[in-house]
Amino acid sequence: MVAVSVKTGSGLDELRQALSSVAALLPGKDRSRDFRLPIDRSFAMKGFGTVVTGTLVSGSVGAGDEVELFPERERLRVRGVHSGGKAVGRATAGQRTAVNLAGIDHAAVKRGMALARPGIWRPTRRLDVRLELLPSAPKLKHRARLHFHAGTTETIAEAHLYGQTVLLPGESALAQLRLEREALVLAGDRFIVRQFSPVVTIGGGRTLDPLARRPSLRDSGRRQFLGTLEKGQRGEILQAMAERSTLGLTWGEIVAHTGWTEAEARDTIRQEAATRRLRVVSEEPVILVPAALFERVEAQLVEKVAKFQKENPLLPGISREDLRARLGRRVRTETFRAALSSLAAAKKLEVEGELVKRAGTGIELLPEELRAKEEIEKAFASAGLEVPSLKEVLTKLPVDQKRAEKILQILLRDKSLVRVSAELVFHREALAEMKGKLASYKKAKGDKISVPVFKDLTGITRKYAIPLLEYLDRERVTRRAGDERVIL
Repeated sequence: MVAVSVKTGSGLDELRQALSSVAALLPGKDRSRDFRLPIDRSFAMKGFGTVVTGTLVSGSVGAGDEVELFPERERLRVRGVHSGGKAVGRATAGQRTAVNLAGIDHAAVKRGMALARPGIWRPTRRLDVRLELLPSAPKLKHRARLHFHAGTTETIAEAHLYGQTVLLPGESALAQLRLEREALVLAGDRFIVRQFSPVVTIGGGRTLDPLARRPSLRDSGRRQFLGTLEKGQRGEILQAMAERSTLGLTWGEIVAHTGWTEAEARDTIRQEAATRRLRVVSEEPVILVPAALFERVEAQLVEKVAKFQKENPLLPGISREDLRARLGRRVRTETFRAALSSLAAAKKLEVEGELVKRAGTGIELLPEELRAKEEIEKAFASAGLEVPSLKEVLTKLPVDQKRAEKILQILLRDKSLVRVSAELVFHREALAEMKGKLASYKKAKGDKISVPVFKDLTGITRKYAIPLLEYLDRERVTRRAGDERVIL
């Protein structure tokens, strides 16, 4: 208490000194943080249009900047800025600021809204907090209605206490406040609560998670998580957030939940990734997963590849897409790719194109399967260009139809055989010989050849000639020109 007299002026110097002493104890507003301006007034000014005022709590703002209006999420352009009654190039944190906005009517902007840097924060209607009651306040029951004040925002809130049914005067508790209207509130923001009726101040607190989940009976670790948000270091907070994220923690979630600057977030990610407690599975966009989850995905991949190869010994491996699908929807695509890449680098799995297999493994054929493979290749090699039908070859093998088709696929993948059409398969040597004849024909008689001449050159019927010429067109050995082919 400082006694002053307006008439004599006594005590005014002491009052100024007391105010300065108290102000010196308060932390300064941080101009290095992202821009945020809670709006306390909006009006129209002749010749300027819409003007909003408020105290700039962080960052800076200047003419030409793009800003976002919350909670509407509308992007606007700043025409000009005033502070201290005059136009300024930029207003910085701590200053009373008037912002001239383009593209919006002043009636659409109300007290309690906020301007902020666009694209990084989200409005909320549910926030987890540390709630404190004044010693003079009445006890607060679970689900009591309150008046909530943060910045210039005022709305009705319902207080859900964690782990207790009543909060006594002078005590504090973890709670979730459910707001009647959306507001921009960030982690670390202080707030005041007033009794619903009569409207008197009964306490306040600090925001821990501005985008809180709906409480669940299965969420037994929520109070521990909130304790980490309240008292933990940045690395501990990032780790706790990642562990509670089912699909992986994204850059947008990190910034929106913590309120950290980009530099703070990137520095924390780098430090935690260096300790191997978190794995960065995507750099752009940034996605993090806990190391334990990443190792679990790696183990699942090795197990599923081994199981597939055991069940399908005649296949060289499992396709990437099939392997990804077998992990289920609870594993993010970026996590799958990063884990597969890590296993390949560690030589635990091999990735060949779209196929994945265990490192150092190949197709192991049984004796009768080896004989079947030799018989298939021999049948087509000896036939030249007048090949038998697939059915005719496969039904004569010493293995069942299913295995015979898989053995055929092995020969096609090895390119010992080449499928020219759905029914026609040729040996690669026969096709190479045919291409050699075409090259000799071009040198001797020119680059154009008709279907009859091609039949005579190769000694085959139209049944084989037409599919083979179409195959040669696809391979860019020939090009159709009317009824003839041009040998390329």
